[in-house]
Amino acid sequence: MSSTASLTQPEKGLSLAASPPPYTTHRKHDLTAASFELDLANLSDKPTPDQCLAHLKLLEAFHHLREHVAATDGLYGIYDRFVEQVWPSEDSNNKRADLLLKLREKRWAIHVTKAERRYETWWRKIQTGRSSMPAQHALLGIYEHFDVVGEKDMLTLEEYILMVWHAHLLNPRDYLEDCIRYGLLPLWNAGLPLARIDLCIDNRTFEYRLSDNTPDHFRTTFGLMWNSLDDHQPLLLHCPYCRQAVQVAWTTLTAADSWRGPNFGDLGHGFTDANFRMRCPGCRVSITHEALRTQKFRNDCNALADKDLPMPGTILDNKGRPQPPNHGITLDSYAPLFPNRLMKALRHHILFDRLSLTSASMKDVRKMIEDGLEDKDVLKICFQKAHAKPWLRSSREEKFAVRRMMSRYWSNSSMFALDLVGAVIRQGTFIEKMHAIDWLHSPGAPGTMQRLLTKYDRYFTILKEHEGITAVPTLDVDLAWHTHQISPRSYYYHSVLMTDRFIDHDDKIPAPTLSSAFEWTSKTYQTMFHEVYSECTCWYCEAVRESHTSVASRHVFHRSTYKGIEDRLSDLDQSSAENTRPMPHISAHNAVDCPTDPKVALAAHNKKQALDIMFEKALKRAEKKGRPGLSSGTHQDSSVAPAAYGKYIGTPYYLANGPYMADPSVTPE
Repeated sequence: MSSTASLTQPEKGLSLAASPPPYTTHRKHDLTAASFELDLANLSDKPTPDQCLAHLKLLEAFHHLREHVAATDGLYGIYDRFVEQVWPSEDSNNKRADLLLKLREKRWAIHVTKAERRYETWWRKIQTGRSSMPAQHALLGIYEHFDVVGEKDMLTLEEYILMVWHAHLLNPRDYLEDCIRYGLLPLWNAGLPLARIDLCIDNRTFEYRLSDNTPDHFRTTFGLMWNSLDDHQPLLLHCPYCRQAVQVAWTTLTAADSWRGPNFGDLGHGFTDANFRMRCPGCRVSITHEALRTQKFRNDCNALADKDLPMPGTILDNKGRPQPPNHGITLDSYAPLFPNRLMKALRHHILFDRLSLTSASMKDVRKMIEDGLEDKDVLKICFQKAHAKPWLRSSREEKFAVRRMMSRYWSNSSMFALDLVGAVIRQGTFIEKMHAIDWLHSPGAPGTMQRLLTKYDRYFTILKEHEGITAVPTLDVDLAWHTHQISPRSYYYHSVLMTDRFIDHDDKIPAPTLSSAFEWTSKTYQTMFHEVYSECTCWYCEAVRESHTSVASRHVFHRSTYKGIEDRLSDLDQSSAENTRPMPHISAHNAVDCPTDPKVALAAHNKKQALDIMFEKALKRAEKKGRPGLSSGTHQDSSVAPAAYGKYIGTPYYLANGPYMADPSVTPE
């Protein structure tokens, strides 16, 4: 099969190619996938096996970065000796190990935050001399001609900035919106320079190395130290009330006593801590994350009023496209731009005065908008240039646009459409699993890459035929998907051509919801292609397969099909038995743990009970078929790490939360 499969829809029940191989590890240190000659010069509309391998090398380089930073004792004032000071007894080895993990994860979270600030500096620098932010009246031209020539000769990047850029690209709608808003469409069209990056990564050590004069050039161009570990400058913020520059600590958890007790994360008041609070020396008002988010909203409102710059989240349509209005509809009545009209109307209303208070929060912003949508005077201003609306009520699409705008501010005070620190940390789970699978040291890796691309083609076929339903990828599909997304232009056109929408990531879905969606995806894949989707014999995948394999379908309708599936699972059992290394859950997918939400907790409990019942059925049938005994597996405890992340609680780096940790899924619009 060629490296780029046809976009033609396959016939029902026919596979696009041979089944993907078992995902086992074959260590051959004298022959590694990383040492293969990769052809990255020829660009294609879809990812190639060589591009997937080059992407794996980059992920491995990121893994080594994380390991190095996390293990740097004393970095940001966090020392490994805190472990013995908090737990002096040798009987507390498990607690010691847990705390050491927390300390190292805290170093990493701080460093990622620092990398995101450096990425902002890089982003603003490359914006200099290019097109400025487009005003609303200029959007029509962008909608009609946004496919511009990309910049192929981007400056070589420091590895930590590259890591944040990579995470930004893996949120494709947000990345496209940011590139449009900041006049950087050439950057969007160029994508990640994977061929140049691959030349900088050592095939054996996966170290990211550049020429000797690169650090000096980088420092001169961006005003930053080349290695962020050597950059000891304090964090500088501007007070959201008086605009005075304020030096802020990255963390205040720099003593052993700060790490005692179950709620140690609440003790910190630094920028990366959950309870960040700093009193401005000028106006004496407390600066918090909430104050910074509210100030970001006020600044965007002022830019809208003064320069007609559209609010974040209002440029793309509901399908994620920079689509011009349909014939007969002007920009003044275009639904995605409705929040801009609403905010202009609210600026002339008494409700807007609430935001001038130092105690204002994003909850006040939400209340202001909710009241404004019910206020006839506000709506009259919104619709005075639009077509007549007898009841002066916003449409469903307009309300959706408002929610999309507001999503740019919840837990996000950065200049971008999303919190990139959380995005990098969440992406770290996927990176850790790719490291554990270790395809880079398998001599059969090129063939594996080709076949997982086949599975990726099938996944998009499912998306095409089932619009509006959440589809969840497996880890192998994720790799192909990510590789496609780092070339945003080709990914955009492939996505729109196949599905008529720009398929986005969503890595913040509660675990019970995502588990049900994974069951649906597994069943749909098996129905359409008569092959196993969740290629794993752990308790979770066995239970999922059991949940969508009825007795009638197994024995009457598709006897030969399910005979083949049983044979395939036996092969997987044998592969698992031969491989003694602990391997990641190949069918894993990402979710957000919401332990404080009673509805989510109840749904998780019910889902777990249902899966347990299905697993018992699968276990009995496996014994009857003579397959090796299945193991119910173990669930790693997700309570170990969250507090280490401070304000990023809920997005642990690599501690597994059952089978729900790998990567985002596609959700309905």
